[in-house]
Amino acid sequence: MLSFRAPAVVAGFVTAALVAAASWSCSSASSGGAAPSEAGASDVAQVDSAADDSTTPSEGGASDAGASDSAHAGDVGHADAGDGAVTLDGGWVLVWSDEFDSGGAPDPASWTNTSLGTSTSGPGWGIEYDDPGAVTVSGGNLVITATQGADGGVTSGAIDSKGKFQQTYGRFEARMKAPPGAGVWPAFWLMGDTNGAGWPTCGEIDIVEIVGSAPKNAYATVHSGNTSNPSQNTSTGGVYTSPGADLSADFHVYAVEWSASQMDFTIDGNLYESITPATLTSGQLWAFDHDFYVMFDLAIGGSWAGPPNASTFPATMLVDYVRVYR
Repeated sequence: MLSFRAPAVVAGFVTAALVAAASWSCSSASSGGAAPSEAGASDVAQVDSAADDSTTPSEGGASDAGASDSAHAGDVGHADAGDGAVTLDGGWVLVWSDEFDSGGAPDPASWTNTSLGTSTSGPGWGIEYDDPGAVTVSGGNLVITATQGADGGVTSGAIDSKGKFQQTYGRFEARMKAPPGAGVWPAFWLMGDTNGAGWPTCGEIDIVEIVGSAPKNAYATVHSGNTSNPSQNTSTGGVYTSPGADLSADFHVYAVEWSASQMDFTIDGNLYESITPATLTSGQLWAFDHDFYVMFDLAIGGSWAGPPNASTFPATMLVDYVRVYR
């Protein structure tokens, strides 16, 4: 998701991605590999509009704009199963989480900073350098801040749980608040770990991407190869459009419920996209049957998000919690 993006217009929606990623290793994100996102200009993609103006997210409130609510008011159906296990409506049992309640850097037992070490600027790409100092924990949130220096250079950051937490199937959710502003590109996503296999063979699940060029939209996308060329990025996805305020106005819970044969994407408990092997873009491979790890990042710029301007910075992405259930 962090770099090498090229634009594409698919079914009326603009998407973006890694176009030279055949040799990128999905196992290398924590050690400086660049993780891809969205469909590239030469890639094959299908995007469904799942916007429903009759469905209004109910997560959070105006008072959430600056910090998370310690009671997590948007949580739905949490209960103690009697054996100490936390369960969610539908029988999901909590297996891993980070509530981001301690200050300082993200917990090193759970997270590694994902850093490219060089600029990702270029046609269609994000323009930021990745700096571990841009990712902190404060006020009950994971905080990723993008800034622009006097020389015009942009710094931001990303983290992943590669080698520290990975899971096949389950419910993955995060309560997060996207930053407003031109050129912002926050994302919560999963990358497949297949012991060195290149992207997109390993698979990618973008639980949510939000871009400054379309601030009311939440995009969900899955990426893999295809039957004619396993190394060609092929994607399928959908978009939720807020009927009211921009998504950056509040915290929202973004989630995917992933099984061997289906993925359901929701915002604040409202289903807006379901993907199955039968609904994939023609020829796309179902590469979603192995462990995936969690990633958060805040990219800036690129053809999809659009260029930033002076009012963009500082841009701050907040994550109240991330929780994974089985």
